[in-house]
Amino acid sequence: MDIVNASAWPTDMTGILDGLNMTNTTPTDTNRPVFSLAFFLLVLLAVSTVMANSLILAAFYLEKKLRTYTNYFILNMTIADFVVGSICMPIWSIIHLYDGWPFRKVASIFFMGFQNSILGVSVCGVVVVCIDRYLATFYPIQHYQRRSIRKAIAVSIFTWVSSFGLWMMMSTAWDFIEPNNLVTSSGFSRPNYSLTYTSSLFMFALRFGLPFVIMTGLYVRIYFRVKNIGNKHLSKYMRKKKNLGKELSVADSICKGEESSTVTTTGLEEFEEDSAVKKDTVAISSISQNIGKSGSSGDVGSNEKGTTKNSVDHTDPKINFSHAVGSSNGENMAPSKNKVIKKPQRESGAEGQKAMRTLTFIVFVFIVTWLPTAVTVTMYAFFPDFYQFIKNKVGFSGITRWVAFSNSLVNPLAYAMAQPLFRQTIFKIIGRSKF
Repeated sequence: MDIVNASAWPTDMTGILDGLNMTNTTPTDTNRPVFSLAFFLLVLLAVSTVMANSLILAAFYLEKKLRTYTNYFILNMTIADFVVGSICMPIWSIIHLYDGWPFRKVASIFFMGFQNSILGVSVCGVVVVCIDRYLATFYPIQHYQRRSIRKAIAVSIFTWVSSFGLWMMMSTAWDFIEPNNLVTSSGFSRPNYSLTYTSSLFMFALRFGLPFVIMTGLYVRIYFRVKNIGNKHLSKYMRKKKNLGKELSVADSICKGEESSTVTTTGLEEFEEDSAVKKDTVAISSISQNIGKSGSSGDVGSNEKGTTKNSVDHTDPKINFSHAVGSSNGENMAPSKNKVIKKPQRESGAEGQKAMRTLTFIVFVFIVTWLPTAVTVTMYAFFPDFYQFIKNKVGFSGITRWVAFSNSLVNPLAYAMAQPLFRQTIFKIIGRSKF
């Protein structure tokens, strides 16, 4: 019987019903290691996962512009994927090398719970990003006013606490409370939740089914919402463009009419210019008379009250002139200090597009990498005989497990593709490391 596939789907329950190669003790003999091409490919996959997520973490640390509200959720997923690549993948590579679990039963129980928990954190991270984008799309003002880095960190911590609390309880605590002493022929402990059909499907629903429904449902609603908003902006732009075309045609006809009447209006324009000059001359002369009167009154005041009023004598006429002219304009000459700069009430369009692009990539990657697992479990649930026949021909459990693990490798690539700043920072890091 194959090793328990706790990372991707419940173990084969037909093996328990048929009693195939089941024992009540852990084998003490360990198989000799067999180095194969598959083993080196698995090691390469683990190393690549660690390096890719390390570059994302380094970029987040070095580039302060990447430390945005949305990217803290990306940081949470990156840490989880880094742990998958540095712990879970190497251990499964060792299992493949020795063709079985080379450690004791207690270690296998703890590893089962840890693996399920860390994969749960990664899946919960995708769900959190979907929910956050949904709130930002349907409630943009409230979401923008209430979001903060502290809330993003608190939500990220909650994904770890809830995931480890659930999966360690179901995978590890249950096996210690009710030990079954059932192991596979390779020595890997069999979890209690895989012993019944109902609990196995329930655990798989928590792992893939429920997150898949939430992600796809929210993403579809977000997509149509953004599409409707885009159509409204496009129709508004087309109306403005149409109105602008009409205004340009009217202005063109007016210009043509003015060209034909240029000769008749020249005399009138000269008359208006002369009258305007005369009005300006009268205004300046009246202002100068007022300045002179204020100066004379200042002299009288200085003789009676000393030097207190003497400061008015030296007042710059230019200031009075500008004040007189400004007073005629009223509120148009208000100082610029009184202008209030309004803070943005929602996230910018560029930030929203970047977040939506990131969401699209990670949802697509999740569906592609976990779809083989969903197909396998569906086949096992509804067509067990056909599944058993295919399983004997092809190692389904190993293939689906590593395809699901590859989600931790493709996620950082999706971040770099969705956000140019991640890409640029990673290129800088790689360029510096060469020298």
